[in-house]
Amino acid sequence: MTRLVAPLLALAALWPSAAVPAQELLEEVLVTGEQPGPAMWKVKRGDHTLWIVGTLTPLPSKMTWRSQQVEDVISRSGEILGRYEGRAKIKGGNFAALRFLPAIMRLRFNADGRTLREVLPPEVYARWSATHRRVFGHDPDPKERARPFYAADLLFDEALEKAGLSEREAVWPKVDDLARRHKVRIRQLQIELPVDDPKGLIRDFAAVSPEKETACLVATLDRIDQDLPNMRRRAQAWAVGDLATLRELPVVNQQRTCVEALLERPKLRELADQARAKVDADRPGIISYMLLAHANSFTVESLDELLKPDGLLAQLRAAGYTVEEPQ
Repeated sequence: MTRLVAPLLALAALWPSAAVPAQELLEEVLVTGEQPGPAMWKVKRGDHTLWIVGTLTPLPSKMTWRSQQVEDVISRSGEILGRYEGRAKIKGGNFAALRFLPAIMRLRFNADGRTLREVLPPEVYARWSATHRRVFGHDPDPKERARPFYAADLLFDEALEKAGLSEREAVWPKVDDLARRHKVRIRQLQIELPVDDPKGLIRDFAAVSPEKETACLVATLDRIDQDLPNMRRRAQAWAVGDLATLRELPVVNQQRTCVEALLERPKLRELADQARAKVDADRPGIISYMLLAHANSFTVESLDELLKPDGLLAQLRAAGYTVEEPQ
């Protein structure tokens, strides 16, 4: 699984660690090789500047990018504002948490041994089967027991791979490398979420309604059938810093439907609300510090957040900062 926020594995990611035929997907040529890289925004406070690179997924799987401008900014930065990393805090520590991992992994499959055919409406199962056949090149196993959430995730991953796309992280590995090369500190951001009732949280995952899971699978099928060409165009535009095209092609993300399905469950919503509140509370102060402490600093944010009318940049403008768009 490539998405850390994949609905069924989101909890495991937090846990302390121990209609496009497949042939057509393969035939379209994507931008490959070295590209100039993404656009950068500037947030200014007096003569101090926070540079922000926008990220996007999916991107061409065989693409690398090298931006001299990004390297120049990082080399001059006093600090890099890192990404948020979530971690569940389980009573009893890592050893206690490991006891629950088998139960978490079982959440990928339907309860009571039911097959996907048995839990999906007939028309949705028929559509999933047809898309599975196009993407994987063979009929699905009639005994497939994956929950609709998990079946959607597996299908989407394979569709991306056939299209020459990947949801692997493309920007942060490059930033990490440049930070080491130029000896620039990365300020890591942690969200520690206390989980007092792990069993209850797992039960909430298991109790998501079949209708919500089906909606997640249908949204995934819609994106595979309708949005793959635009995914390619967005990826190519990102690779060359074409912000105009990116604005014309807003992201249609089925994950919103899938995550909303999870958030109908009270314990899952509580955990998500805690994480969101932590980010919203911390981010203004951290950005203010970066702009106060350093003549130049650098961070990375999703394009979706940067382009939203009420997103991060709008909030920074409202707070009195000057925001300069990429040239």
